[in-house]
Amino acid sequence: MAWQLHYTSAATGPSGRAGFQVVADSPGLPAGPAAEVTPFLTYRPPPGTPTAPTLEQIRAMPVALSYAPAGDRHALVRCVYLGQDYSGRYGNFLGHALVLADGDLVGLRPIEFWRAALWADAPADPGTELPELTELTPGTALDPESLGRWLGSGGQAAYQRLGTLLDLVRRNLVQGYGRLVLVGADGEEIVRWIAVISYSLPWEAVTRLSFVTYSGDPAATTQLIVGTTPDVWIPSDVDATVVVLAEEPQPAETGRFARTARELWRSMDFDGIDELAGFGTADPDTAAALVALCLTGASLSPEEQAAVAELIGPGVPGWVWPHLGERADLLGYGLAAAISAHGPAEAADPCAARCVLLALRDPALGPPTRALPEAYREQVAAVAWAELAAADRLDHLVAILRVAEAAGLRVPAAKVERAVAALVEPRLTDVPAQLDRTPYRWREALLAGLVTGLEQATPAVRASVLTPELCRSLAGRDLRAAPSTATAVITWQAGSAALDRVEATLQILRLRHGTGTMRERDTAFKDIWRQDPTAAELRRLLDAAGAHLPDYHALSSLPGRLFVRTGLKDEEAVEIATRVRTARMAGIVADDAEALLLAIGLAGARTPQRAAADVGRLTALVPHLDQDLATLTLARAAKTLAKQDPLFRMALIRHLSRPSREWLLQQWLSVKAGRDEQAALLEIAIRLRDVGEPVPELEEWAQSLVNGWSPFGSMESRFKKDPELSEGLRRLMKPKRRGIRLWGND
Repeated sequence: MAWQLHYTSAATGPSGRAGFQVVADSPGLPAGPAAEVTPFLTYRPPPGTPTAPTLEQIRAMPVALSYAPAGDRHALVRCVYLGQDYSGRYGNFLGHALVLADGDLVGLRPIEFWRAALWADAPADPGTELPELTELTPGTALDPESLGRWLGSGGQAAYQRLGTLLDLVRRNLVQGYGRLVLVGADGEEIVRWIAVISYSLPWEAVTRLSFVTYSGDPAATTQLIVGTTPDVWIPSDVDATVVVLAEEPQPAETGRFARTARELWRSMDFDGIDELAGFGTADPDTAAALVALCLTGASLSPEEQAAVAELIGPGVPGWVWPHLGERADLLGYGLAAAISAHGPAEAADPCAARCVLLALRDPALGPPTRALPEAYREQVAAVAWAELAAADRLDHLVAILRVAEAAGLRVPAAKVERAVAALVEPRLTDVPAQLDRTPYRWREALLAGLVTGLEQATPAVRASVLTPELCRSLAGRDLRAAPSTATAVITWQAGSAALDRVEATLQILRLRHGTGTMRERDTAFKDIWRQDPTAAELRRLLDAAGAHLPDYHALSSLPGRLFVRTGLKDEEAVEIATRVRTARMAGIVADDAEALLLAIGLAGARTPQRAAADVGRLTALVPHLDQDLATLTLARAAKTLAKQDPLFRMALIRHLSRPSREWLLQQWLSVKAGRDEQAALLEIAIRLRDVGEPVPELEEWAQSLVNGWSPFGSMESRFKKDPELSEGLRRLMKPKRRGIRLWGND
């Protein structure tokens, strides 16, 4: 259903004013859509028009049929020159507009309404209600057959021009830029070009193809295609391509769509034109490439094939599938794979075979997603054998096997083993991932070919090859001559619980390793000891190989991990730490043990000076500790020292270095303290102030505490028997608070 309106110059309109205005419209036409149409209601006669043209001259003036978006609707507008208005002045015209919803033009091209019977040649009387149009009947002057004959009458030049115009229009529709100005004395010729362009495009694209068949000011119009006459001035810098129809078209390079559509018009193949226009909103170049491939076997560039592959899917017209199956040998992998995935068997089967052949030659493409039909397997077997024999990298060979597996090809295991055996270092790379990617039925053959070069391979290659499957087969062998391989196998045995962790560690330490393998062994120990050790395991390890623990980070950190797990509370942890200290070990293992013993030993400190010395040693060790162990030891030390009386703690603080004092106070002040601990900390703060050594952090905490209403009375009561503490408490109070308390005592 479409609304109508008439626009012209009238002595008086529905609003009562004179001049150009909407004189008639359909009931219910909203103001918004009406305003969106207004920019298209304009007409300027060609410059060569007489000032006072005759009726014959008026009838010969070009008709401006325009189509363009109007807000969320579309405007189809016809403007014709009328001559004089109500006052006798020349320049009057009639603009008859249709305001269309999205569904009003389904299957119709706007240019088809050229010379349609629905257009008015004279404005309705002001205030007339125009009917809403429930059916839109196009004109009959622009059918494809007559347009085809018209193009043919123009010869090669017409087809050359058509290609250029289609390329320009396609660029605008796809890329959003590039307007076209058609200059011709014959308005009907301009209309025919717009019609030919419209019939060459899918209907969905045509709904976005704005045009005006005539404009007296092309530079100011917004439509994509603009028609005008030779006498209209066009600025040299107009943002558009200007085509003068009276001039011979110049040769120009065009895209696939323009070339294909031109040849279809040349052969009057209207079915082909319809097929070309059957791909909806797809890029016309992509649709044309698919049509050309199907109908003529045209060779598509890799870029065109990639674009066509994106187009392949359930919405593709059914007629293309048989053609695509016949053209499988022309397809690249991406397009063949898309057809194999989405097409019926007549297209998918030959395209699946094409994918296998291409993937065997270039395994980087990956195996096809569709299994190769039985009928094609023998056909590709020779290619599979040749590619397997020529493989020069393991990843290449594995990729060929994956393609063979997906295609159901038979490849003897002995052939695979020989091929892999030839790929030892330095060409053997990325083994772990390749072994995982190898189809199961060929894994044993692949592993057998890899074992020979394991010990000579780089650590990375060896680590990748020695998967659990290979380690399981090697676990019972004598690998003393291959210590690096043995280390990896022993590590796997420990991880799979086939070997006790301590025994696995001792076996690796007994191997005669060459130089440069310390990191490899440390990595193995790290894998073996992923779970925290027990005290029993550490006793065995310290007794059998204690001297070797500092040599490997993974082993030297084991006692510290036990300390953290037990929270420094387990007697066995203290025993392990004592063993380490007694053995006079160095490095991480010694630092961790010493930190634990210091933190626990503070409970027996008899003097502040002794405690301060131990705290200083602990402070120096903290930067070398694991974060969790450092946190535990500091918390344990602070908690132990907090049990001392305030005088001891005050003296301790006075003897501590600044770093030690800072962490100790931070530990004390960060814990949610009860009243006894608050009183102790408050006493420490007062006594430090009295001896002239106040600590800012503690001062700030103390002032915050005593100036709060809740604890004040309790603290005052606790300190009232000690004049020094009582006076110190008063000095900590803010003046206002102190005055209130004094008044209360009165």
